[in-house]
Amino acid sequence: MEQFEDIEGLQEFYRQFKNSKLGDLHEYVRKNHPEINLATNKGIAGQVLEAVIGNAPNSNPNPDIKDINVELKALPLRKNGQQIQPKERSKIKSLSYNGIIREEWATCELRRKMEKILFLLYEHPTGKTYRDWEEFIFRGTILYEVEHEDEETVKEDWERIRDKVIAETADNISEGDGKILGACTSGTGRQIPYGRDKHAKQRSYSLKNSYMKFFYEKKTNQQYASLGLNENAKPEDFVLQKLNNELQGKSLAAIVKEYDLSFSPDAKSSFRLLINRVLKIADNEKILELEENGIVMKTVPVDANNRPWEAMSFPRFSLVDLIEEKWDIEENEECGESAFRSIISSGFIFIPIIKEKEAYVKDGKTKKRYKDWKTWIVGKTVYWKASDAEMSTIRKEWREAQEIVKKGVKLQTIRRGTKQMQENNLLKSSNTTIIHIRPHANDSSDIDLPYYNLTQKRIRISWQSFWLNKSFVESKIKA
Repeated sequence: MEQFEDIEGLQEFYRQFKNSKLGDLHEYVRKNHPEINLATNKGIAGQVLEAVIGNAPNSNPNPDIKDINVELKALPLRKNGQQIQPKERSKIKSLSYNGIIREEWATCELRRKMEKILFLLYEHPTGKTYRDWEEFIFRGTILYEVEHEDEETVKEDWERIRDKVIAETADNISEGDGKILGACTSGTGRQIPYGRDKHAKQRSYSLKNSYMKFFYEKKTNQQYASLGLNENAKPEDFVLQKLNNELQGKSLAAIVKEYDLSFSPDAKSSFRLLINRVLKIADNEKILELEENGIVMKTVPVDANNRPWEAMSFPRFSLVDLIEEKWDIEENEECGESAFRSIISSGFIFIPIIKEKEAYVKDGKTKKRYKDWKTWIVGKTVYWKASDAEMSTIRKEWREAQEIVKKGVKLQTIRRGTKQMQENNLLKSSNTTIIHIRPHANDSSDIDLPYYNLTQKRIRISWQSFWLNKSFVESKIKA
């Protein structure tokens, strides 16, 4: 194994491999560390990245690099629109129900494990599976040190978990209990005995996906500004009160003039800039409290009766991803968690935008379109985060969607008026309560190439995304 005097030396060693394919790194391992045998399973990416320094796969609880007390952990990245972000939460270690009740934060096993973690970043492209690991690209390293990264919040999250175990209510632990640290279901989710004849699901500590996105962006020079809240204030409550006081019931024309904003309804950045102006945040900065708590803002086009004009979309994905992913990943797997689970676990601030429609004639046909953006009115902003019951429903519907794709996508061409349309058997809103799948593509030629290449019959289907059902969104903004 390579020897390092300090973390800087370790990072410098990894720096020489930045932007290399994992297949090339595997060749380096074979030449320089032939004694290491790597199994091509779902953890292969992490194994290759650790083997570069001569560290063979092991289950030793001690730090991976003992001399400098550093834990190594692979972190998959994926493109989300034009951004690249951590794909999923980062599991740290298993949760011992019988052990945690005897621990204090300062000396507990979890804190020791989190003292220094060097994240080994690799890009996992959309539509690629772990079998394509040789094409994954190493993107460098970032260092996590718990004492410098919101340790007090992590400690509070850990104590909240410990308190439930001490009270023998560990069966009520939810990953949503914490802000940064979660206790996620792991392994098979089997029941673990503890306390006085009590049982609870097998769980592991993890840094939540929302926090990993914030941490990654902070380390890659994204600028943040704080709302300057009181210690016990909830950022979602502050933002809701501010937006509803400042914007509710006003036209966009009046708001844009008031905040001296150059507005374009076609530019996604326009609403973000508007919100920044209202919250007194610089145009180029993200809002610290929202980002670190995984809170996402979304505008919702609605009619005068607050009914959404359309379902709410999320980032597009390849059907290959849906086939390969698991809602819950196994204890020792480095990748494969549902990307949609990470997304829908966020908190959402819904900003209704009341848009009236008007008739117009094109090619001799009467159609409808939104009226000019200056007439749009901002409605009452609301906050939504999926409850445990809603997450259970979403998990069930996600698995139904996955099962349909695994059994085989079926396509048929139908005629609607003068147009030919493609229909499929993917998950429909008519069959679900919360989510469904619909196309998310520029046009009919923008097909899901990974899925096309995977299927023997060369199925040409557009890129898809999960959507929140219109009726579900309406129930939340009218609550």
